[in-house]
Amino acid sequence: MDWNRSKTIFIGVFLILNIFLYTQYLNSYNGGQQLEVIGKTTEIASRLKEDNITYVTLPTNVEVTSYYSGTIKNFKPSEVPYFANQQTEIVNENKLVVTLEKPISLRETTTKDSYTEFLHSYVHEGASYTLWEVDEEKRQATFFQKVNDRTLYYNVRGYVQIYWDEEGRVFAYEQTLLENHEKFDNKKSILPPIQVLQILYGKNLLKPDSQVTHMNLGYSTLVQITQAQVFAPTWEVRVLTAEKVEEIHFVNAVDGKIVDIQNDLTEMDAVEDTEE
Repeated sequence: MDWNRSKTIFIGVFLILNIFLYTQYLNSYNGGQQLEVIGKTTEIASRLKEDNITYVTLPTNVEVTSYYSGTIKNFKPSEVPYFANQQTEIVNENKLVVTLEKPISLRETTTKDSYTEFLHSYVHEGASYTLWEVDEEKRQATFFQKVNDRTLYYNVRGYVQIYWDEEGRVFAYEQTLLENHEKFDNKKSILPPIQVLQILYGKNLLKPDSQVTHMNLGYSTLVQITQAQVFAPTWEVRVLTAEKVEEIHFVNAVDGKIVDIQNDLTEMDAVEDTEE
C-alpha cells in the first residue's frame, strides 16, 4: 500500500470537508442576502411575459438532493483498461490518450446516438459519461462524466473527447475519470426552476424576446483540493436570444449563486490528427 499517497488523499478529503462545512455555514448566515428576489412566482411570470420571454415546461420532479464528493483517478500502467486495436498513453498520471490502430467507423455521424454507441463499446466505463457537445467543424465530440446519474459540467478530470477523420472514422480519444463518488448525508432543498429564472432575470441574463429552451439539474465543481473534489447541485439553463444565439447559464441549485464555469475546457490538450 502506498502510504504517502493514501495519507495525501485522506488529508485532502478532510480539508474539503472542513471547507464544505464552512461554506455551508456562510450560506446559512448570509442566506437572506444571496438572492435578488423580484417577487412571487406570479410576479416573475408576469414580468417575463411583459418582456416576451418564453420558456419550456419547467421540471417539477426535483425538490431535494445532496452534495457529492469524488477523487481523481490516477492510472498505473498495470491498471490501464485493455481494448483490442488501441494503444494507450498515460499523461500526467490521470489522463488516457488513446490511438486506434485501425480507425472505427461511426454508424452515422449525423446522429448523436452513434457517438454514444462508440463510447459504450470502446471506452472504459463509457456508460458513466453523457454527450455534451458535437463540433462537426473540428470533428470532435465531448462527453461529461455523470454524478448521481446527472451531468457534471466542465470538470477537466471527468470527461471523454473523441476525434474522427473526414470519412467519419474515430482514430483517437482522450479520457479522465473521477471515482469514489460519495453522497453527503444532509439533503438540500432545491430552488424551483421559476425562481432560477427569477434570479437570471434579476441579473439581466434573460433579455427581452428570448426563449428558455431547456432546464436541467446537474452538478458543478464546488471545491478542488489535491485528489478530492466536492460537487454542488447546479441548474443548467439554455437560452435562445432574440438574435438566435444560444447562451448557457449555470446556477447553484441550493444558494442561487451564478456559477462561473470555465466552459472552454482550456486544460484539455487536443489530440493531433495522426492519420496518414
